[in-house]
Amino acid sequence: MENNKIIILALIAVIAVLLVAMAAMMMPNMAKQDTKLKFKSNSTLTEGDSLKIKLTDINGTAIEDQTVNVTITDKSGKSDYHTVVTNEKGIGTLKMDKGAGKYTVNVSYGGNENYTGCNVTKKITIEKEEVVEEHVSQQSSQSSSSSNEIHYDAEINVYYDSNGVIVDPDGKHPQGVGGSYSDVRDARDRWERGEPVMV
Repeated sequence: MENNKIIILALIAVIAVLLVAMAAMMMPNMAKQDTKLKFKSNSTLTEGDSLKIKLTDINGTAIEDQTVNVTITDKSGKSDYHTVVTNEKGIGTLKMDKGAGKYTVNVSYGGNENYTGCNVTKKITIEKEEVVEEHVSQQSSQSSSSSNEIHYDAEINVYYDSNGVIVDPDGKHPQGVGGSYSDVRDARDRWERGEPVMV
């Protein structure tokens, strides 16, 4: 009977030690806060736009200075891997260097000693950037009866009149005033093709 009591007490002691060990192993995980990732960008972007994500704790408080992994996969299955670091508002920004098309973006945070990891996936579409020319009519200050149509080339940030002469209608674009719009446009086109350009 004495032996049975000793065995029972030994089993109780072993069980107690195991329970304490399990509780000690669970404590670090219990102290960590859950996290959440959210896309701040729209599902449709234009070429050259930035993708923005936000990392917060479960209460919505921003988590700064954390590395977040971004995987961008195109429709053929090819993936590019990037990392961003969150700012004081928990925002991580990645300049999209992708052409027009459909992509799947997976964003993951691995966690640290204070926070658990999390991830989020979103399908995005990148559209081709359209070059828009603005047309502005301007009344000549020297003659109230004559008007000269002013055009704007947003791609090269130049205003020019109907005669193809570069103008500065708002006092904010003095570069090249009086020069030929077609010469500037041709130089830009040659530069984009990688041809030498005389400056």
